[in-house]
Formats: sequence, C-alpha cells, structure tokens
Amino acid sequence: MLARIHVQAWREAYPGLLPDTEIAARTYEKRQFIWARVLSKAHSRVWLIDDMGFAQFGPQREKIWHDKGYQEELYAMYLIRDGYGLGRPLIQAAFGPAGRPFTACVIDRNARACAFYEKAGGRCLVTREELIGQTPTMERVYGWDRPPFDDQGS
Repeated sequence: MLARIHVQAWREAYPGLLPDTEIAARTYEKRQFIWARVLSKAHSRVWLIDDMGFAQFGPQREKIWHDKGYQEELYAMYLIRDGYGLGRPLIQAAFGPAGRPFTACVIDRNARACAFYEKAGGRCLVTREELIGQTPTMERVYGWDRPPFDDQGS
C-alpha cells in the first residue's frame, strides 16, 4: 500500500515541478522494493492512513541539522489527492507525544507543501540546491522546535 500511495502522490503532486521522466522513474515495482527494504530495517517510523497517505520519521540524517538540535527528520509525507486535509493528523501522529525537534525538506516551488509546513509551525532554515534523480532543483529545509500545529508561543 505504501508503494502505491507513494507513486500516486508523486504523479499527482509533481507535474510542472519535476520533468515527466523523473516522475515516471518512480514506478510501483521500484517503490515496492524500496519500502520492503525500509520496513525490514525498522530504522524509521511510518504512519499510514489507509489508501490516503503516510508519513515517515526517523533519526536526523544530516550532521549539520543534528548539531543544531534537530535530532529527528520527516523523511517523507505524501497524501493522494483524496487524502488532502489529512496532513495535520498525520504529521502530529508521526511526531508523537515524545517528539523532538525535526526537519523536513520540500521542493521550493511546491507552494502547497511549503504553505502546509509553514502553517504547521515549520520555519525555513535554508533554501539550497538539490538533485532529484538527475534533475537539479531548489529545496527548502524546514525546522520545528515544537510539535507541529502547536499554537502555544506561535
């Protein structure tokens, strides 16, 4: 189910943001293989809303952010079009009650995702160049010092 959601969400979210070849390169078979490997390692935590979306959290992968106190990272969060509106409970569940400061990366031109992360209390730490497959793009790294949608102090 994760692979199907992942592929469908890419096909719905990234036209106009990434070349069609990059979107098409994310096949169901490749994602199925990747997710089987990810889940077998139990290195990250995955929250799933059946047939609608998922979020994946884990330890921070970038030393620069870990050293700045962001111990966790939102590796991925995808919702298919029918799941729009479920982002808030999904990111809150993934963060959990014992959550720690975290980061998330998003394509700079993905206005919908950037607006969501900002509404969720993320602040843009940096905009930087990134390669997605063979495609150079700009991405924003967002950081949270408190739980997503925590209205206290914001």
